[in-house]
Amino acid sequence: MTGFAILWRLILGASASLFFGFSLAIATQQNPSASQAQKPPSGGPLWEAQSSLARGNVAEAIRILSGYLQTHGRDSAARVLLGQAYASAGQNERAEEEFHTVLRIAPDNYVALAALGEVYEGTGQLEKAEAMLAHAAKASKGAPQIRTEWALVLARLHKYQEAQRALAGLSPPADPEGGIVFHRLKASVALGLGNPRAAASEMEKALALKSTDPELALATAAAELQSENWQRAARLAEPLFSHMRDPQAGLVLLEAQLGMHADFLQTLELLRSAQLTSAEELVLRQRLAELLIAHGKFSESIEELKAAVSVDPRRADLQFNLALAQFRAGRLDDALESADTCKGLGDNAELEDLLGDIQESRGDNLAAARNYQAAVALAPNEEKYRLSLAVELIRHNSFEAAKIVLKQAEELQPKSWRIELALGMVEFFAGTDEEATRFLLHASELAPQPEPALKYLADIQMDRVSAPDPAAVAKLCGYSDRQPHDGQMQFYCGALLFRRDYAAGDKTHAAEIVRRLRASVGLLPTYASPHCQMGRAYRWLERWQEALGESETCARQDPDSADAHYRLAQIYQHMGQPQQWQKEMKLYVAASKRIADENARRDATMKTFLYTIQKEAPNHK
Repeated sequence: MTGFAILWRLILGASASLFFGFSLAIATQQNPSASQAQKPPSGGPLWEAQSSLARGNVAEAIRILSGYLQTHGRDSAARVLLGQAYASAGQNERAEEEFHTVLRIAPDNYVALAALGEVYEGTGQLEKAEAMLAHAAKASKGAPQIRTEWALVLARLHKYQEAQRALAGLSPPADPEGGIVFHRLKASVALGLGNPRAAASEMEKALALKSTDPELALATAAAELQSENWQRAARLAEPLFSHMRDPQAGLVLLEAQLGMHADFLQTLELLRSAQLTSAEELVLRQRLAELLIAHGKFSESIEELKAAVSVDPRRADLQFNLALAQFRAGRLDDALESADTCKGLGDNAELEDLLGDIQESRGDNLAAARNYQAAVALAPNEEKYRLSLAVELIRHNSFEAAKIVLKQAEELQPKSWRIELALGMVEFFAGTDEEATRFLLHASELAPQPEPALKYLADIQMDRVSAPDPAAVAKLCGYSDRQPHDGQMQFYCGALLFRRDYAAGDKTHAAEIVRRLRASVGLLPTYASPHCQMGRAYRWLERWQEALGESETCARQDPDSADAHYRLAQIYQHMGQPQQWQKEMKLYVAASKRIADENARRDATMKTFLYTIQKEAPNHK
């Protein structure tokens, strides 16, 4: 069961039916020939049967109702009550038969519909239950109890929007227990809709109705965790864990402490010392490891995973997770040993991929390449393993070999934007800007979120000695038009239009260039590049005072830029300020000695790309 499913059930609670007995309570109030409610006559058969059910004497109720229906077979209220009695006795098939008999006579009898839905729900037939309760809700003209039960079934079917609509406008029941169930249901629906704050609010309302209920307090703490209200979650969970040593409360408290960066070690030690069965300890240790890893506590998670492995050493997934935690904690030799142990239990592509990462970090490049190749051989159709192998080759400047791997991957996955991105960057690192541009354009067309590909495409165009590629400029400017608040894309479009027109000596698009660059300055006020580019554009347009202001800001925000100081010096010289010119020329000379060469810039781009492609890879470890 996933963490979300556990939390959802904890919030919803154990209630399988919100109005169990609802049909029993109103069945005898329904007129046999109409839907108007009437109180059953005191002393009559229905009254006697209802009294027997209230005392828990189901068999007596069945006997009374069965005898009565022999002569009053069309009394729907009696038959519904008999069906409810059968359901109470666990005789669901006979209960269904009675309800269906009522519905053959009166298809819109909402009591029978609701009761039949209740039976279906209790037996796990949720789709059938939902259909019956939807019909009952309509036939009853929106009876609150039926709408609430319907919403519960919809929530259990994960139809949260429909459940929200079913609950719309309903007030919580007046009785505290009914109110608690109602608020828990609303909380579970809010959680399913991705609104943890609303879920926490509903749980707080439920807790206010019964503040001494530990199970309710724990569910509320869990809801507060989801809304990242760490302090409130900790306040609720701490007394539960202190007094009862409930591991579930301890896990909530631990996660809250991790979330607010508080001291969690005492809670962790108390959880570790809990007296549990082997099966319970295995579950607890895994959950502890998950929480610690989620908050970057890889070293602390190792002990939990070791304990889990000692409980069940044949579990390959536990060995893998241990190796992964050790790797992320930087304990490379331990990680290699654990991964080898895991391999002894059975090899797979994911394990070989992890072994490749471990060996690369250990500096054994040949072993890493062999592991990545083994991962590809074990899962030849999975993109991420071919990407891992290609990344390894790129990391060590084996660009031609990387191209071969990626071309093979492209044949298998022609719609993969990651592969096209990697091919584009390999071409760039190998010095072929034209091919790099072609692949990156294709990657941006395939990607659901094209920003990574477009960023690299733009950077390559900015670095070109020749004018930027027209198709690249059109793509980047088109995207910036669709994303007017993306300052980076506004900058790229304006800067590339400037580079294109500067090379051609064409000032007909000067207004558009200035508009886009000015927009990027406004959206990225602390970034040097937009100011630098604005300074260049104004200088080109001979708008010297504006060029001076932007260039001064550029040099101030990027004092290590030799280009910024050189251009500012030129402006000072033009404006007749020799002292400022000399000062900027000295800064230019000093910065020139520190400037990175082209290879160093490509190396920096390579590091960024390697991080990006591994981060963006599907199922990234």
